[in-house]
Formats: sequence, structure tokens, C-alpha cells
Amino acid sequence: MKRFWHVNLALLITFLFSIGCETTKNIQKSITSLGSPAYRELITQVPADMKDNVYKAEFDMKISREKLKLAKLKNKLAVNQKNYSAIEVDLAKKLYEKAEITLEIQKLEAIMKSGLGENKNNIKTLANLKSKKLRTEAGKIKIEAELETTELVIRDLLKQIKARKEMIKDMNEDEDSITKPIEMDNQEQES
Repeated sequence: MKRFWHVNLALLITFLFSIGCETTKNIQKSITSLGSPAYRELITQVPADMKDNVYKAEFDMKISREKLKLAKLKNKLAVNQKNYSAIEVDLAKKLYEKAEITLEIQKLEAIMKSGLGENKNNIKTLANLKSKKLRTEAGKIKIEAELETTELVIRDLLKQIKARKEMIKDMNEDEDSITKPIEMDNQEQES
């Protein structure tokens, strides 16, 4: 029994040391990482005339970040355009279904006007077809609304893409901004 407790105690101590070592590594990493406050403090002490390459690299990073955002917008646009196409297919199916039902209704009404078939069954069948046509119409209206909202999203994304492209173009043309330090807020760094 003592051996059991000794083994468990040894395992517990080993576990505690491994956690401590891992925590120490994490703390040491955060102190020496490039984005740490200590590192940022060191870079502020570098003379401005020695930071030209830093400013250029920051500028390039900012343009790259905007290009990444642009690529994500384009991807989102492609997804919405694909969704739009699928919704259009659904709408076409509903329209076809409605046309099919309308044809059946017209055939049945012609049969009834001619006095053919069993009147009681014809009336029930006609009521069922008209009810089915109304459900199909309701489904069509929902699909049309989904199509319109997707179209609005696509238009909005196209506007955002155009604006982002213009911003990147303006940034590329702005040579003066390379020599100025670029201030980034925390939200931009996380994006």
C-alpha cells in the first residue's frame, strides 16, 4: 500500500513540475516575443533615421493586411453568388411546379365543364390541386424573398470590395506614408 502512495506522489510531483516548466516557457516567450510590450519599448528607442526599413516593412504589412481583407471579401462574395444561383434553381423549380399544377387544374376544370368524370371526385381533386397551388405560391414567395436578400448582400459586398480596392490603390500611390510611422490599433492587429 505504501508503494502505491509513493508512486502516486511521484507522479503528482512530476506533473506539477511539468506544469511549472510549461508556465515558465510561456512567460519567457511573452517577454521576448516581437509583439510584447518590452519589444515595443525597445523599438521606440531606435533613432528615427535608422527606422526607414521598419517603416517600409510596416507599410508593406498594412497593405498586405488590406489585401487579405479584400481576399476574404471576394471569398464571401463567391459564396453568396453560389448561394444566389442555388436559390434561383429553387425558384425555377417552384415556378415549374406551379405551372404543372395550373395545367392539372385547367385540365380538370375542362373535364368538369364537359360533364365527364365523377363529379364528387372531381370537386375534391380540384380543391386539393388549388390548395397545393397556394402552398406552392407561398413557397415561391419565400424563395423570392431569400433571393432578394441575397442580392442585397452581394451588392453590399461588391461595394465593400470596390472601396477596399480603391483604398489599396491609394495606399500604393502614397509614397509619403512610407516614411511616417504607422500606428496600428489593437483591432487592426487582430484582424
